[in-house]
Amino acid sequence: MTKRERYGSNRPLWEHVHPAIRRIALGLIAWTIGAVWVLFSHSYYGPLLYGVVTLLVGIFVLLPIVLFRMARQGAEESPSFGTWMHGQLDTASGPVDARDAAIAILLIPIAVAVGMTALGLIEFLTAEGFLR
Repeated sequence: MTKRERYGSNRPLWEHVHPAIRRIALGLIAWTIGAVWVLFSHSYYGPLLYGVVTLLVGIFVLLPIVLFRMARQGAEESPSFGTWMHGQLDTASGPVDARDAAIAILLIPIAVAVGMTALGLIEFLTAEGFLR
């Protein structure tokens, strides 16, 4: 990740998201797919639904990974996660605190994973007769 200094600031300015943030986002996506596979397993259209959802999510995840790896050939080593979090992330609209950027990046995958798990649990418990 490239580090640049802004005028009048002593905080590093990063051009890329830290790899730990990407790994957390991928873990949350895997959690979502796992929740769909486990909690909606009793559905008649389950296998078709699982195949379509898994294929779409796979393409959604794989395309940015491939593009990122192609763009990073020969890039330098990433900073530590703590160092990255205390800096700023350069965006198209200007620098943003790295901590705020990490929250913004992970907010949607967290909400989808927790929401899908909750919906799946409610649907599963209803199908099993615990909730009527």
